[in-house]
Amino acid sequence: MRWQQTNLKLKINLGLITINVGKPMEMMPDEEFNILAALQALDTLDESESRALTEKLQQSPELQSELAALESTIAAIAYTAPPVPVAPDLKNRLFQRIAELPPTPLTSPTENNTPSLIVRSNDVKWKSYGFPGVSFGKLYIDKKKREVTCLMRLEPGGTFPLHRHAGAEEVYVLEGDLIVEGEICHQGDYIRSAPGSTHSSLTQGGCLLLMKTSIDNETLV
Repeated sequence: MRWQQTNLKLKINLGLITINVGKPMEMMPDEEFNILAALQALDTLDESESRALTEKLQQSPELQSELAALESTIAAIAYTAPPVPVAPDLKNRLFQRIAELPPTPLTSPTENNTPSLIVRSNDVKWKSYGFPGVSFGKLYIDKKKREVTCLMRLEPGGTFPLHRHAGAEEVYVLEGDLIVEGEICHQGDYIRSAPGSTHSSLTQGGCLLLMKTSIDNETLV
């Protein structure tokens, strides 16, 4: 073991014990425990030394209190060091360095900075949908997805004929009432129809809708 073979002189004075390890020498059992306990407290035991210390503690359980006292003393050494004073201008220098840092952009630059599409309400061009009392105003067409986002207006008593959805359809009621599959929807209500589903809709007092639907829907009547 290291504590039996080392030629290095090790002296540990912790107020409890003083240990000197020099050239190889015959040691008493309590001296061996003191060395092992010191190495344990310093967290430098190797595997064989750890087994030796465990065996000694099993043979003499009362040595456990001595080991605990030694570990407590070593743990307290760091707190005996004198405090290092902080420079009076440290905070000012820190804030000065922060102020000299370049500003961080609020958003990361992107290679494709496509401007947003804005359609003013006064610019919406209303057209007849081909059925009495039904008109629409196109907002955006996604040609790849074959979807159209538009405003749909039904006059009081207007009916939207039976049709089949080529894709999912989303409708948000902005004003008035809309009757779909026997359910009366009012302002703020949302309707989503699954692809392939069929229905017709009508209104009693008229309505204004925001709609996103497929341009491939099929009218059945």
